[in-house]
Amino acid sequence: MTGITTSDEGIGLTQRLPSSYLWTTAALLAFYVITPFYFNRGVKLPGAPVVGAKSIFEPSFFTRYRFVVQAWAIVLEGHRKFKDRAFTVLRPDSTITVLPKRYVDELQSLPDTKVDGIQAIVDDLMGKYTGIEILLNSHLAPTAIRSKLTPQLATLIPMIEEEMCQAFEIEYPSSKENWTEIDLQKRALGVVSRVTARLFVGFPLCRNEKWLELNSQIVEQLFITVMVMRNFPPWVHPVLNKILPSQFKLKKILRQINSMLLPIIEERRRNPPPPEEKPIDVLEYMMDLAKGKEAEAQNLAMRYCYTIIGSVHTVTGAIIDSVYEVCARPEYGEPLRQEIQQALDEEGGWNKTTLSKLRKVDSFMKEVQRMYPPSAIGFRRMVKEPLTFSDGLHIPAGTFICVVVAPQNQGDDDDQDKTSFDGYRYYHKRLQNPDSTRNDYTATDADHLTFSHGRYACPGRHIASAEIKMALAHLLLKYEFKFPEGKGRPANLNLHELSFPDPAGRIMLKQRPDQAVIL
Repeated sequence: MTGITTSDEGIGLTQRLPSSYLWTTAALLAFYVITPFYFNRGVKLPGAPVVGAKSIFEPSFFTRYRFVVQAWAIVLEGHRKFKDRAFTVLRPDSTITVLPKRYVDELQSLPDTKVDGIQAIVDDLMGKYTGIEILLNSHLAPTAIRSKLTPQLATLIPMIEEEMCQAFEIEYPSSKENWTEIDLQKRALGVVSRVTARLFVGFPLCRNEKWLELNSQIVEQLFITVMVMRNFPPWVHPVLNKILPSQFKLKKILRQINSMLLPIIEERRRNPPPPEEKPIDVLEYMMDLAKGKEAEAQNLAMRYCYTIIGSVHTVTGAIIDSVYEVCARPEYGEPLRQEIQQALDEEGGWNKTTLSKLRKVDSFMKEVQRMYPPSAIGFRRMVKEPLTFSDGLHIPAGTFICVVVAPQNQGDDDDQDKTSFDGYRYYHKRLQNPDSTRNDYTATDADHLTFSHGRYACPGRHIASAEIKMALAHLLLKYEFKFPEGKGRPANLNLHELSFPDPAGRIMLKQRPDQAVIL
């Protein structure tokens, strides 16, 4: 007989393996493929089509993992196909419902008991494992920034300028003769870290190099942890929490930060200064506002750690993207430089009025923000109770909702060509309606959601705006800059729905011979 043989050589590999091994392997594979259907965050909205699948027969397992590297394309495909209706995108750890922006105004007026923005962010950042869940049920840090720090902006501007001058001396080269290639991300991060530390914790810690290093490392290790965990369904997260090197590093950094911060908290409480000498920083305002468990030194320190996460890298990214755009579009450099110099000359230095006169700079920043948002989706909310919109759309409890914030969905509906960069877009709008603040960099609405909107809008955006303007002023007035020979604008990197400047990006820089002295 031929075809089937009983010799060892003729037996296939699967026939030689123990049947128990085969069954176990098959069961594990099936479990791994199937579980993302059932063990992920977010309820699928009935009737909201899934975007990103290659066919209706594709298992959602493959659709979810395609999101990791194609999220922006998937979100934009959904926006193009279903601009005026809800659609669904699948992330390995979550089922996400993307709503049209017309629902923003209704959503932002709803109480936390119905839709919770903090819960959505905490879940997105793996709060159960990273420790960020400490921010739930308390708005201590945002309140301190919004109600205490921001009203002090006039007082803070000289502090920001003092710290920025020192930071530029440390971080940027001083050659007037030769072009120097620099790592823009490293340099910008160094400046922003120093200024942020001054505003958030004050002297002497803001000048401590170890403190500045830890403040950068905490963001880096948190990002790695979140990105790795997002690639797995939630039932795997407890295991990852025990084995991820980034988790070990994150916990070590938190202990180190606490060891430096706790003595300062305790010393400020032991020897409170007179009111006129009280520190003007976020830590002090958090101490003033904290009640009950929040007021415990350890609790305050942990809350502080997670407050700085959104304060450093978002401002750094905005500065980098703005510099890249000036390099890519040199026609903007001189007009922006002239506006800054004129405002400084008229006001005799930096103050709130100086900042308000930088209308072209403000417009340029807002257009950069519109074109290069840090995420393809924003205005994240977790629906906690069933809700029905005024047009009858019903959203069940447990739905994770958001809105597209890519440039195609940002800006006024009558804007021409939203995919093209126009640095004076908002400057011209302001000239048409000079009494309105709607076109300011810090303004938020359903058409401009990078800072979110409503009570969850970024509480530190006014401070951030001042930092970015002043940093750009230092760069434009002190330096000439361009891309290295033969290189263009480094493309931003996309991972999941997030986007950030390429850390390998470089620019050429040298001091201007006629650089202005910034007062």
